[in-house]
Amino acid sequence: MTPLLKLLARYSESGDPGALPADLIDGIKAAFTAILTTPADVPDTQKAALLTALTLTGLYCNTQIVNVVGEVMRGVGVKVPLDPKDPILAAKQELLKRGQYSGGFVDIVGTGGDGHNTFNVSTTSALLASPFLLVTKHGNRAATSVSGSSDMISALAGGAHVLQVPPAKVGDILARYSNLSFLFAQNYHPALGPLAALRKELGFSTIFNVLGPLSHPIPQIEARLLGVKNRQLGRVFAEVLQLMGCQKGMVVCGDVGAGLDEISPAGRTFCWRLVAGSAPGELATIAEFELHPEKDFGVKLHTLDECKSRSPVENAEIVRAILRGDVAVGDPILDYCLINTAALLVVAGVVDDWKEAVELVKDSVRKMEALKQWEGYLEGCEQARQQV
Repeated sequence: MTPLLKLLARYSESGDPGALPADLIDGIKAAFTAILTTPADVPDTQKAALLTALTLTGLYCNTQIVNVVGEVMRGVGVKVPLDPKDPILAAKQELLKRGQYSGGFVDIVGTGGDGHNTFNVSTTSALLASPFLLVTKHGNRAATSVSGSSDMISALAGGAHVLQVPPAKVGDILARYSNLSFLFAQNYHPALGPLAALRKELGFSTIFNVLGPLSHPIPQIEARLLGVKNRQLGRVFAEVLQLMGCQKGMVVCGDVGAGLDEISPAGRTFCWRLVAGSAPGELATIAEFELHPEKDFGVKLHTLDECKSRSPVENAEIVRAILRGDVAVGDPILDYCLINTAALLVVAGVVDDWKEAVELVKDSVRKMEALKQWEGYLEGCEQARQQV
């Protein structure tokens, strides 16, 4: 790895903002392959030096670097073994087809680390979207906030057993029990485990802190809504999704402080949306625009202080009340979740109007349709646990 570190040092000294040399890209791919597959063969000093160099040079936010390291992470990660010939899953997907949505898998997730400690919006939005979409929510424990997605899900379920669903059982749950599944990141990226202590010692964000949303364990994702913690990452994530062949996706960053990794309830949100190519195999194009709660979604503005995260147990109680339809219209947290859920429906193609999507979700909440999906998911998890 020493030659690679010397290359990075020369790059840092040159300050050249242009395209990265091929040998640098290849070296980084080889280095991360070694780190994630044979970690004992790479000294901790060299791992730390590489992560530090990428952060200090800003390359951890470079499209080419994020793309190649993301490829390595997905390559070594555990995959969900889905049976494309499962007639029950195929029938469910056919029933879910609506508008431009084809019944495929979707995800809504953020990078985290924005420092705002807001409510578990992406996880709640995943639940609220499940009556309409086949949601495979990728999530992890809290790193900088009070309650991470898996922390809240565990509290809502009454135990961490819902985090331990074997990958081989996910397809069965989606086909037979619910439109919802929660994919606990630590089950699918065990190669990151040996790096945990080193990353904690470094004490700053590295490239691993931004790769989570791009490392979904199901390759065949039809639509994605990804939130990033700063505006700099918005275009980068959109370009990486483009290179991955994504045809339906949107990257968002709320214009709050340094950035908010969700659609903001407090004002405008910067968006980078992938627009499908006109011919098979053609890469999507990227459209940049802004969204606003009042103008685009027909929802009142709310400050982030009104949408703060509580403990996982307290957040779970709020989610439970939302699922039961017991939260009043205009509640700040409910509105925050509504606009993010609605955006996922639009990106997936269920409808093409943001306000119409909000009304669809409101109606679904009144009918407690997401609650039925959640209860089905719990039943599926219990069946999976009994079969282990």
